[in-house]
Amino acid sequence: MKANNVIKIIATSCLAGAMLVSYPVRADDDADKMKQLERAMSEPSEKKLVSKPRTRAIVFDAAPKEENAAHAQEASTISCGMPAADAKITAVDFAIQFKIGSADLTDSSEKTLQKIAKVLSISNNCILVEGHTDSVGNADRNFELSRQRAASVVKFITENAGIAQSRLIPVGKGSSEPAKNLDSRNPKNRRVVFKVVG
Repeated sequence: MKANNVIKIIATSCLAGAMLVSYPVRADDDADKMKQLERAMSEPSEKKLVSKPRTRAIVFDAAPKEENAAHAQEASTISCGMPAADAKITAVDFAIQFKIGSADLTDSSEKTLQKIAKVLSISNNCILVEGHTDSVGNADRNFELSRQRAASVVKFITENAGIAQSRLIPVGKGSSEPAKNLDSRNPKNRRVVFKVVG
């Protein structure tokens, strides 16, 4: 069996200096990729996109319900931006399929995204959702299509899984970052990469 069919490691980072962690996975095994994504979501977080000072709270039983609800909502609000240069980032790619030349998801990809959304709900990590294309065709069109596809994935997950949109950052990459050991024209470069920060 060829090594590039057994192990697929994404070795690109969104910022210079960012530490990218990827685990070896079988190239065509979504179950292994789901496990990799789950590991990244459940690992203790070292550095988040936004760091907040630690606070201690004392809760009294007699506090009004509205006040408790406001505190719970404030605690669950996450504000994500671009990661710090030294943030730990774990990248997992999925071959999410779209209708030809558009950002409309296929039915099979919607099922995959529902599974991904369940994994993303494990914790409050911020996620970069990168759209990638091959290099066939117009570079500007490919870049715009990759951006639209990343936004389409974010929209699907937030609308169907109840995950806060503020946690998901859509990024278009076009054909600028082909998968490792693949020619930039190879259709396998058409993928969505989920980068878990923290």
